[in-house]
Amino acid sequence: MTKDPRSKKSADEPPENRPTLVPPDVTEREEKSPSRTIPLLILGCGLLLIIVALLVLFLPLRQEKPTTVHQTEPQDARPVAPQPAPQIQVTSNDDSAREIDRLIGVWLQKQAVAEAINIAAWGGDAYTGAVFLARECDRLLDEQHYLAARDSCEKAIANLDDLMAAKDIMFEQAVSAGFLALEQGDPETAADHFQQALAIDATDEKALTGARRAAQLPEVLHFVQDGLAMEKAGDPDGALLAFSEATALDPDFVPAQKALTRVRAAVAEKDFQQAMSHALQAMAEGRPSAARTALQKAESIRPGDRAVRDLKQQLARTQLAGRLTTLRQQGERLEKEEHWSEALKGCEKALTLDSHAAFAVSCKERVSQRIDLDKRLKTIFARPERLFEDGPLEEARQTMIYASQVSPQGPILISQINQLERLITRAETEVEVVILSDGLTDVTIYHVGRLGLFQEKRLVLRTGDYTATGSRNGFRDTRLTLKVRPASGKMVFTLRCEEPI
Repeated sequence: MTKDPRSKKSADEPPENRPTLVPPDVTEREEKSPSRTIPLLILGCGLLLIIVALLVLFLPLRQEKPTTVHQTEPQDARPVAPQPAPQIQVTSNDDSAREIDRLIGVWLQKQAVAEAINIAAWGGDAYTGAVFLARECDRLLDEQHYLAARDSCEKAIANLDDLMAAKDIMFEQAVSAGFLALEQGDPETAADHFQQALAIDATDEKALTGARRAAQLPEVLHFVQDGLAMEKAGDPDGALLAFSEATALDPDFVPAQKALTRVRAAVAEKDFQQAMSHALQAMAEGRPSAARTALQKAESIRPGDRAVRDLKQQLARTQLAGRLTTLRQQGERLEKEEHWSEALKGCEKALTLDSHAAFAVSCKERVSQRIDLDKRLKTIFARPERLFEDGPLEEARQTMIYASQVSPQGPILISQINQLERLITRAETEVEVVILSDGLTDVTIYHVGRLGLFQEKRLVLRTGDYTATGSRNGFRDTRLTLKVRPASGKMVFTLRCEEPI
């Protein structure tokens, strides 16, 4: 609080408004009675000394209580007074009791949360100690030992907080210790650790799995002992069965896994040697299918084994040679039957098996040419009227020459050559054509020429289609297609312009 600077004076100075110790009528009386002036002055001095003494004693006490003075000048113009020194506050017993009651409430809330997660089952001595401190806090509060009660409450809360914070670590430690006990073959110790972990988290899958494994461990150990005894007695099949039972109960039990692996390896070695022996015997007897089955079994036992790989390659070469021989024989038969598409498929299949097979390379080239020739012939046969034109006719002539030189010629090709020859002969045949007109129509035949005005015109034309047109002044033009075909006699066409415009 800011003290009023005007309210504080030096202890040696009298107040500004000191009381007037001389009565107001003293002057008049002095003038009237000069003889009484000296005694009155002595009395006034005495009173003044008394007042000064009182001021010296009480003025400091008055200055300790700041007086608020309302000032009219602006706030920024006021001088800044020094701040009073901090005073030590003394807490009453009621305040202490209320603080401890608050701490007890905090404890009860935290304890309720902890009890909800079953802390009594996993907290152990640490939780028991924290509960004891909380009870001590309550007892000390009743006995009004406030400092001790507060210290006990704070320690109880702190210990409970530390315990709750360590819950996850305690859980992991319990689980780790449980799995270590399982590996060491100690089912009782493992069960204790997993029960402690489940008390912290009853739904954790690792802890549940560990607890189940601990419950099954005695039976697992029994199977392992039986397996070891049978293995020692020279009964690998019995040992394999016992160790398999143990790992079926607990796939993660390392001793059972190792024993099972060891016995399996011994049994696998025996089976491998038997499979290889069967494969060799089957190959020698020409039974590739049986040999392949035996090799597959051997490879499943020992994947990547070099002996198995070499024997498989030998079997593959033998089988490849047999398949290529079969494909070559099939291809030759299909060529003789002039089934060119099927023959080409056989050649290409052989090349996929062996890209360097000589018979397949020559077969593909030969058959491809025959397929191309067959397509050309079928195209000509599909539209024989195209041969009435010079270009297609010349192409047909070249095709027939090429087909005649092909060897060997099967019955299908010979029939195709004969059919093509007939079409060419027909296309090259010249036919006598008679065109009748009226002597007034100007006749023109495309690719032949202008015939002019006539009543009858005889021509010799090669087989084909011709377009003839006629024109006449004052009449509409006319058009006629002359389909010239070989016939027993001459062909007659009439062309006149008869429709006036």
